[in-house]
Amino acid sequence: MSKKLYIFLMLAALTLAACGTAAPDTIKIGINAPITGDIPKVGEGTKFSAEMWLEDIGGELVVGGTTYTVELVIEDNESKGESAATVNQKLITQDEVLVIVGPQSSKPAVPAGGVANDTETP
Repeated sequence: MSKKLYIFLMLAALTLAACGTAAPDTIKIGINAPITGDIPKVGEGTKFSAEMWLEDIGGELVVGGTTYTVELVIEDNESKGESAATVNQKLITQDEVLVIVGPQSSKPAVPAGGVANDTETP
């Protein structure tokens, strides 16, 4: 697994779990990846890395003595900007993820980042 992805996921989950709002039982992490389209190997690697990380931590994180179940919500952005923005909107509004990882290339990242910024979702 990518060391950078592992560190990012850990920091994101720990930061969000430590927020002052009521603690959820589950931390949902959205993965906005190019599973189809121009760079499917990147998407496959992203998905595989995230799943390996989840397995490595046993599907749970302990933060401040509280155990949280971690759930990955993996969506395909088709390597397209419009699809990546739509995926982020779905991850935020329907799936209610706390953090989003991806997209992994600039073409989809710029519009997806706009959605994340507008909703203040890391």
